[in-house]
Amino acid sequence: MQETIKKEDISISYISVLCAYADVAYEIIRHDDDSTDGILRKTIELGNNQKFISELRIQLKCTSSLSQYIDNGDTITYKLKVKNYNDLCTPSTTPIILGLLILPPEKNEWVKWSPEELLIKGCMYWNEFSNNASSNNTGTINVKFDKKNVVNSETLCDMLEKIAREGSL
Repeated sequence: MQETIKKEDISISYISVLCAYADVAYEIIRHDDDSTDGILRKTIELGNNQKFISELRIQLKCTSSLSQYIDNGDTITYKLKVKNYNDLCTPSTTPIILGLLILPPEKNEWVKWSPEELLIKGCMYWNEFSNNASSNNTGTINVKFDKKNVVNSETLCDMLEKIAREGSL
């Protein structure tokens, strides 16, 4: 199996586990022509017995290569394909985020298993670009992630609740 496919599968597993833990449905998109790898969905209680089905699309990226990203301390800079970036900038009725999973450089550190636990070693960060202008670059564009924007079960629920209440991130 190619390393890029392994990384893709690990990033899908990472987000799937977080969603399952947070009672968020996660649907994998098989054909992601619009840079959507999955849709997160949760029914949000707004009060007064009012419910809202909230959705969030996600584009997943995964890297362990220092040639693809730079850790700047409080931020991470990542080389993203322009096609993906421009898709993420395109207005949509369903908001979309970019999730970047950074794994350790050593492949044997990515996943650890024992009879007591299954561990994916790494951290996923998110950013959204819906208010950005598209790029005229030809290959890649450097995008930044604030290291405060960690993807975990709580942040996923917070994003879905914000979408339900405000209509956007």
